[in-house]
Amino acid sequence: MAIFCSIQIFCLLLLLLQTFVSSLTLSPQKKIRAISLDVTGTLLATREPVIKSYHDAALWARLTDPPSQAELKRGFKIAFRERCIESPCFGGVEGISGRDWWRTTVARVLHHANPDVSHSEEEFDRYFRRVYQHFGSPSGYMVLEDARGMLASLRESSSDLLLGITSNTPTRHMESVLPMLDSLHDHFSWFACSQDVKHEKPAIEIFEASYNRAKFWLPDLQKDEIIHIGDSYACDYCGARRFGFQALLLDRSSNPSVKTYQDWLEAPDYEGKSLEDAKENTITDLNEVASLLLQDTTKSC
Repeated sequence: MAIFCSIQIFCLLLLLLQTFVSSLTLSPQKKIRAISLDVTGTLLATREPVIKSYHDAALWARLTDPPSQAELKRGFKIAFRERCIESPCFGGVEGISGRDWWRTTVARVLHHANPDVSHSEEEFDRYFRRVYQHFGSPSGYMVLEDARGMLASLRESSSDLLLGITSNTPTRHMESVLPMLDSLHDHFSWFACSQDVKHEKPAIEIFEASYNRAKFWLPDLQKDEIIHIGDSYACDYCGARRFGFQALLLDRSSNPSVKTYQDWLEAPDYEGKSLEDAKENTITDLNEVASLLLQDTTKSC
């Protein structure tokens, strides 16, 4: 009797998954030949809250009167927004290195956390290096489980889907962070990050750069044969749809490891924009996307 009930439950779950997949409104006329993916919040998350890492570094560096986590949280929110607006794309627009961008930003974090406390250059150098080392090491980031599952499923299926990155991240994510996390970069053929392109999502220019880099591998690739997936409504979903990609919005609201950062960016308009459209193309697990994409590829063969 227990086995029979288990089979019934499994069949019910399978039916629910099939219903979910069939509800997504990807273009039935176009075969999906390439997948563009966001990085932070979609593929990766920090292993621990950013503020905890900043606070632990302050204690390690023995900063004078180290700020509390609450003070650092306030300081980071103000400083990150200020720096993203005055020097966009992690220094790409200004023409400075990502390290220099973060050095100024971290100094601004400390200032906003506690304006009445100052630190010597030697003291700050010790603190900043600790922070920068942490986020350039395997201790800084982790691959989200459903992302790992999706990439494994696509690889095991021997699918001819081309995978690439379109992300508002520093160059270091492409060149160091992805490779150090189980060689995650090996899954992808092209990379477009905001620091390199000097434009950030939802701008048309970064999607244009991504599209052109994908076309190196598939010269006859059309825009609507690419699907972009990310966790930002403004940057990923609306930005991709305006450019002409198909898109899925990944809802990470139930994942405590994923935080929203550039929440001040406005969502651009695109043809057919509505809350219903976004809802119909919102998913919560990348494993479900793998099933959908592989199903779409099989039907198009």
